[in-house]
Amino acid sequence: MKDDYIVHNMFWKGVDEFRERDPHLMRLEGLPFVHESALKKEIPVLTPGIYMLTGGRQVGKSTLLKLIILRLLEEEEIQPGQIYYLPCETIADYNQLLFEIDQFRTTIDPDRHFILFIDEVSYVRDWDRAVKSLADEGMFLRGSAVITGSDTCIIKESMMKFPGRRGKSPRQDFHLYPLSFYEYVSLYGSGLCDPVKNLKKNFHENLSVPEEVFDAGYIKELYKLFNQYLITGGFMMALNDYEQNRQISPATYKTYIQWIVGDILKRNKQEHYLREIINALFPRLSSQVSWHSIAGATSIAHHQTISDYINILSESDVLSVLNALREDKLQAAPKKAKKISFRDPFVFHCLHGWIKGNSDYFKLSQEVLSSKNDLTNALTEGVPATLLKRRFPVYYIKAEGEVDIALVKGKGFLPIEIKNSMTIRPKDIKQIIKYPEGIIANTGRRIMEYKHLRVVPLPVLAMIAA
Repeated sequence: MKDDYIVHNMFWKGVDEFRERDPHLMRLEGLPFVHESALKKEIPVLTPGIYMLTGGRQVGKSTLLKLIILRLLEEEEIQPGQIYYLPCETIADYNQLLFEIDQFRTTIDPDRHFILFIDEVSYVRDWDRAVKSLADEGMFLRGSAVITGSDTCIIKESMMKFPGRRGKSPRQDFHLYPLSFYEYVSLYGSGLCDPVKNLKKNFHENLSVPEEVFDAGYIKELYKLFNQYLITGGFMMALNDYEQNRQISPATYKTYIQWIVGDILKRNKQEHYLREIINALFPRLSSQVSWHSIAGATSIAHHQTISDYINILSESDVLSVLNALREDKLQAAPKKAKKISFRDPFVFHCLHGWIKGNSDYFKLSQEVLSSKNDLTNALTEGVPATLLKRRFPVYYIKAEGEVDIALVKGKGFLPIEIKNSMTIRPKDIKQIIKYPEGIIANTGRRIMEYKHLRVVPLPVLAMIAA
């Protein structure tokens, strides 16, 4: 085994050695906050099969795998020799991948369950040929593989080549997001989540939010954390940086910018086109746009090029694209304009600083949040929309007026309007007021009624969204 693989499999020498010397677990030591995703227990690694874990870069997929390994060793008492973590950054093609997996296969007890973790497989050319070959040999009838990657679309397409080979588990595909606002708040004390637990459950099941008066101290703390979330987003590196230093270092921003640019270059796209597109998007965030209108604000000749870049950024968890809702079909109206926002506030600030050429990213983020202009509103509106999209089909409504969010569930939909103020003006809700029910999220302090609509504080909507 190569030296750079040994350091990731220190558990073969014992759990204590693994805790003390694993590069991912070592980074958790001394941090103010460590978040353990629910996926740590939800991915059914003890059931034979092939599982997929996707998510943007730097979101914590590799660390999650190490925490799963720790759980398998300590709670499930799996023998260390039956587990293998294989990082793929230095693996060129499927032949090399097959060789490395075969090396592991010769060491395992064939009568016991094994778990193979193949991390960031999209680095490997034709990796799916190797996995399909092993599946055809029946390898995953006796054990499981967890395959991770940041190129969600490509990995999903490759997984389609394995029909009938992925095992019997009812769920085989998983996605790791940055922290939701609910998860973010939970880091500051589980009690902060208690006042909305039942609201969240009721909302997810019935799309309804009963009236509620919150303790003044609680709602004040919730707004404080929501404003922090608008700075750090759900990325643990940014959150811990902020918690330790009350600001986020330029190096942390640059780490994420390099990830985004790197993914574009890996797809044989151009960095200067990416910069032009992002620059054209910022003044149009949360507004209705077409690929043609974005192309018109750049030197890019064809709207299909714009579509290609937007799709890559969407599949990489950078952007979120909302289609207009066709209300009679509860489906997207693909020919209508779209609305675009960033998947996470921290990514918003990274790319805003990047296109502005401003090296003081944190100062610029403070200026955005204090300016209370269209850009601030676009950032705020994007948070509940992208969080809701993790759980529901989400669109926007384009009719005589516009509604920011249309959340589809079953045979109906719930319209939601986002207002970054306490005042509700009739002209701002002229479309949503036409529907028999709906939600207005604003900067108020309690859940109440306005005519026949429910008014919910913005941080509370963000809490119950995902």
